[in-house]
Amino acid sequence: MSRLPAFHSSQPTRLLPHGAPRRAPRWRRLTGWLCLLGAICFTFAAVLLVVTAPTISQAGEVAVTQAQAQSTATLLPATRIVEAPVVDAQTEAGGPIAQPTLSATRIAQLLATPPLALEAEPGGPRYDPFTIIPNRVRTKMTTYLAKRGDSVNAIAARYGLQAESIAWCNNHELAQIVRPGDIVNIPPEDGACHTVLRAQGKDLREIAAQYGVDDPYIVIEAPANNLPDVAPETLLPSNTHLFIPGGEGPYITWNAPVEQDSFGNVIAFDPGSLYSCGARSGGGAWWTNPLPNGAWVRGFYAGHSGIDIAANVGAPIYAANAGPILYSGWNNWGYGNTVVIAHGPFSTLYGHMSSIAVRCGQYVNPGQVIGYVGSTGNSSGPHLHFELRYLNQPRNPSSTPGIGW
Repeated sequence: MSRLPAFHSSQPTRLLPHGAPRRAPRWRRLTGWLCLLGAICFTFAAVLLVVTAPTISQAGEVAVTQAQAQSTATLLPATRIVEAPVVDAQTEAGGPIAQPTLSATRIAQLLATPPLALEAEPGGPRYDPFTIIPNRVRTKMTTYLAKRGDSVNAIAARYGLQAESIAWCNNHELAQIVRPGDIVNIPPEDGACHTVLRAQGKDLREIAAQYGVDDPYIVIEAPANNLPDVAPETLLPSNTHLFIPGGEGPYITWNAPVEQDSFGNVIAFDPGSLYSCGARSGGGAWWTNPLPNGAWVRGFYAGHSGIDIAANVGAPIYAANAGPILYSGWNNWGYGNTVVIAHGPFSTLYGHMSSIAVRCGQYVNPGQVIGYVGSTGNSSGPHLHFELRYLNQPRNPSSTPGIGW
């Protein structure tokens, strides 16, 4: 057998169409891996955005909030603002949640406290955080419905008036006691009130002079009177109600009729009453406190002819000076159980007693017990109504040395 060429081997040989494979360069392989890694990252980011993306309404709210914040930042100084969290108006059980409120007392304190002007730096601009609305001037008469605990003094203070002005524009009984439900006339300013009686024949000039006002046009031009173009000599119809700005009325007293001697000394109080002691005179030594353990309630003014001193029922009341008893018993003029003592030209009255410890015919000394605190007559609570008179004219007891009030 002839010898075959070397390439004719008995083992089959695999032939490739493009020759033997070659390995790709390293930079190409690195580029491929980077592209694959980038594709994976982009895919993960797309999925995350789809899951966490806000709704269209939420996105709008966020955009508006950011716009407001930017505009606010350009208008206001840098100030930290803490907003209260929004609380649902219903609890889990379905009931309403109590909202925080201020008490009426705290509101009154805040309203009565004037705001303080804040100064950023010495000499710098001042900032007033509140707007003050001044009290409007009243020009007309108005009314007030009395509540429990009210008094003429308290009502006058509420409207910035003197107690006399309230007393002179209301029934005289109101000056002694204010009861819940009473309608109180409130004048526009301090002054007095007058009801015209045509039978008296007084013109406007005379009426003004009666209350110490020299210029009748003050009355004519007062807005509260709403008078037409009248002259000072005009006689107004009966029952015309006038307000006298700045006018002063007489002292309002509930004094019973008295008997006086030729010198003006009171020698009898409410003659003819079962409790009057008849004509007695004399007395007078030194002054002392009639209720040293009491508490001041109300003072002396034209609408209140004495002072009120509160104390517990049964607290002893003492004679303020020496003298004979002029009256001892019940008084129908609003004082309840009453004692009246003469002290020469002076006299003292002690009202609203629970019981009386003296009788007619007695002569008492300063500091002697004459009765006990009560709330009889026109009284809203236990207290002593104490009056001091000189020749039967009311005097302020607090201005008399020794009285102690």
